[in-house]
This record gives sequence, structure tokens and C-alpha cells, in this order.
Amino acid sequence: MKPTLDYVLRRFDEFNTLCFGGELRPIPVRLSRARSFLGQIAYHRERRLFGSNRNSGFVLRISTLFNLPQDELDDVILHEMIHLSILSRQLKDGSAHGPLFRSMMDDINRRFGRHITVSHRRTREDNERDTAVRQHLVCRVRFRDGRTGLTVAAHTRLLPLWDALQQWSEVSEFRWYVTRDPFFNRFPRSKVLKVYRVDDAEVVDHLCSAVPLMRDGAAVKALQ
Repeated sequence: MKPTLDYVLRRFDEFNTLCFGGELRPIPVRLSRARSFLGQIAYHRERRLFGSNRNSGFVLRISTLFNLPQDELDDVILHEMIHLSILSRQLKDGSAHGPLFRSMMDDINRRFGRHITVSHRRTREDNERDTAVRQHLVCRVRFRDGRTGLTVAAHTRLLPLWDALQQWSEVSEFRWYVTRDPFFNRFPRSKVLKVYRVDDAEVVDHLCSAVPLMRDGAAVKALQ
């Protein structure tokens, strides 16, 4: 079945009561035709006094591009609700699908007979087959703990995301590029800062022919 707004809202409410004890506050739901995800929790990371951060502005996004069995669609909704539970309580996890996420996922699967997984396999396989040539604004991010991350900006949000990365204390360096490599089709175009953990060697390989970007005042220029 393809998701509708009414269906997602109804299932969110039902699962909130059944699986989360009603702890989750209702959030906006947006339907999308994204190829790069089945479901996604978008949010803002607000920088507060004394260097702390707080997550806010949550939105649940569900792609209508995929025609899933109802049980799989429900598991996608539950997957994103676990993310929402962790993020809205301002909890820390080892990674996007770290020990806390997996513990909550396993508990819901066991108690309610679900089959939630840490990845949406259909999306990954579909993305790997997507070889359309599109222009991407890509940022390779290096963290102080040695990890590498990647974000792909919506074209209208490049400068705000650039500013957000400059203010993120955990980032040691970042570089922006323009590329048409289909490898980056699998990543959503972000309007708010969301960095995906990636293998550095793989990213470097796919950025070898990309054009670096530099910032000059309010303008962004490609280096030739």
C-alpha cells in the first residue's frame, strides 16, 4: 500500500499509545516523493548557552514513492518513532542506530511481534540502482573523534547549512563540493543539518572528480 496522511497520523497515534506509553507528542507529518528514504525524522539542532545542544522542530517524513505491504509500512513508521523518542528526550546514542536504538527496537519487536530493522533495505537497493545524473551540493565532514560524515544540501539551503557546520563544536573540518556522481543520489537533500556517517575512503573516491566550493562573503563560488 502507498501511505496517505490520514493513515500515517492514525498509526502514529495508535503506536504511540501501544508501544511508547503515549510519551510522544504529536508532530507534523509530511508526505514526500523522495527516492532516498522510506521514512525520516527531520529536526533542528539548536545551540544553547554553555555549548549544549537541544533537538527541536521534529517532522516525520514518509515517502509515497514505494508501494509497501502494510506491515512493512507500519515498521517504517515505528522505526522513525524510535528515533523520535530518543531525539525528543535529548538522549545520546553511539550512532544513528546505536545500542539504545537497537534495544528499543528489539523490545518492540519482541513484545508486539514486529519486524523493525535498523535499515530500510528496499530503499538502499533502489538507491544503488538509481544512476540518473543530478547535480548535488555535497559536504564531507570530519569529526574530532575521527569519524567522517556526509550531508547533501538542498540548493536553497547551502549557506544556512554551511553556517551550521561552522558553529558545530564537534566538527574539526568540512569541505563542500559540486558533483554529478550518481553515488550521491542515495542521500536526501537536506534543508536542516543532518550528517550521515560514511566510509571516508568510499566518499573520497566518489569526490575525486567533484568541483570544490569556496565561500566569498555571501556568495559561493566553484573553483575551476
